[in-house]
Amino acid sequence: MKSMITNYGISKTGLIRKNNEDSISIFKNSCYVLADGMGGYDGGETASQLAVNAVKSFLTKYELHAINEQVLTNAIQFANQEVLKHKKQAMTLSSMGTTLIVVVIHGNVLYWAHVGDSRLYIFNNKIESITQITEDHSFVMHLFKEGKINFSEMKKHPRRNEITRAVGIKPELVVDKGHLTFDINSVMLLCSDGLTSMVTDQSINNCMKKHKIIKKFNLKACMNELIDMTYKAGAEDNVSVILACDESLENGVNYE
Repeated sequence: MKSMITNYGISKTGLIRKNNEDSISIFKNSCYVLADGMGGYDGGETASQLAVNAVKSFLTKYELHAINEQVLTNAIQFANQEVLKHKKQAMTLSSMGTTLIVVVIHGNVLYWAHVGDSRLYIFNNKIESITQITEDHSFVMHLFKEGKINFSEMKKHPRRNEITRAVGIKPELVVDKGHLTFDINSVMLLCSDGLTSMVTDQSINNCMKKHKIIKKFNLKACMNELIDMTYKAGAEDNVSVILACDESLENGVNYE
């Protein structure tokens, strides 16, 4: 039987900013894009929407089975050129840029590519454990890897919001990419730092464990609670979440 994917996504304005600089898209049922823009009131929103639209335009030329991590990398490079091109045409948007993470799932494999500090997590429904797959391209992560600060100091550092790689900043862009097995025990979480800056990984893990009932997983309820947790913590930034997993009922996975 061909594996099918069920997914939910939401993007909401936080409690401080008046506009939402995040953009998300789900298409071909198993392609996911999430971007978190930067660059002022108009710039961030424009950059994230441009990047997401560029990726969709690039990937719609491919059959789903032909999309792998290199194709996703090329899609991000294309988005980078599109944002740079737009910046030249509108000088008021000269400081804009965006994080960008792109995922596709087919044939029990998840392919991903990303720049910035939006994240991909995988929750293993069997062992009830979450793993961060992507590495943040941020100033504090650079300090952490050099041993100059510890994990708790990363959360409090005054430059914790600075990213070191983004779409739309330079013509040359290094993109991280990879792939992993995605089976009936896997739940994908894509999110902007609007979630992870407000909610700890342990709290995210506990939320996902809560919505596992025997071998079933309530995807929509989990997504809504992650958003609620962010708002209860203060929602200082916009927050975007995409969740996905296999919908096969015969293997005990169920959704509302």
